[in-house]
Amino acid sequence: METIQIRLTANNAEDLIMRITAELHKRGFSIKTLFFESLTADMASIGVTVVGESSKQAQILRQLSRLYDIQSADL
Repeated sequence: METIQIRLTANNAEDLIMRITAELHKRGFSIKTLFFESLTADMASIGVTVVGESSKQAQILRQLSRLYDIQSADL
C-alpha cells in the first residue's frame, strides 16, 4: 500500500465530495486527508491523500476524470 496525493479542479457542485469519496471507496482506496477550497462560486480545488495500491493510480485518475463535474485530475 502506498500513499497517493490527488489534485482535482472541478465545478463546485452540491454532491461533488460525495461522488469523489464514493469512487475512491469503490476502488479500494482509504482517504487520509481531504482539502476543499472554493476558487470561485462555480469552481473548486480539491486535494485528497489516499492509501491504496500504486498499480491502481492510473485507473483512479481515469475514473475521477470521468465524473461529470471534474475539470482536471492529476497526481
